[in-house]
Amino acid sequence: MPDRHWFRKRLHDPFLKKAHREDFRSRAAYKLQEVVEKYKLLQWHSKVLDLGCAPGSWCQMARRFLGPKGLLIGVDLLPVEAIEGATLVQGDITDSALQAQITRLCPGGFDVILSDMAPNTTGIHHADTQRSAELVGLVLDLCARWLKPGGAVLAKVFEGSEYPDLRRRAKTLFRFAKTVTPEASLARSREVYLLGQGYQGPTASRPPTSCGG
Repeated sequence: MPDRHWFRKRLHDPFLKKAHREDFRSRAAYKLQEVVEKYKLLQWHSKVLDLGCAPGSWCQMARRFLGPKGLLIGVDLLPVEAIEGATLVQGDITDSALQAQITRLCPGGFDVILSDMAPNTTGIHHADTQRSAELVGLVLDLCARWLKPGGAVLAKVFEGSEYPDLRRRAKTLFRFAKTVTPEASLARSREVYLLGQGYQGPTASRPPTSCGG
């Protein structure tokens, strides 16, 4: 359980205060902003899929970088309050019917797949990092179905013993792959982000492997 010192730090968190001032739903918006600006991840014309989008701060931030020709689809198990300029879909991304719905919404594929998905944590380090790695593995599977050649992926992962294999896999799929830790990430957090740009993996449309659950 977080201690009193942690709660006091949260009360003075500059990113949390900034999110309140700028009407973002969570401070996570600034993690995406930093990566987008540093690595030129989103363009005005980009077609973007945001997985695990609740409460919607990444969708809010992504809209700032997209013009009228851009497309933004957010997906989450939980309902998400409407966001202007975004199409929000509630459901399980491993469900074939939902996958078909996303394909209908963007039949030409996406330029960028974002994932801030995280497992329900147990407090058991290996179990949590394993489940997180499975989610990122699913995201990499989804690239084969939806990501355009040359496209990019940004996915949150709890760093553990499984992570080096994920990074190696990403390096076989993308021309550029690295680990990024945005400034807005909490110091005590185990999360990092796997960034891949220049997708060159398999492009055949096929159902991704379910990670279960």
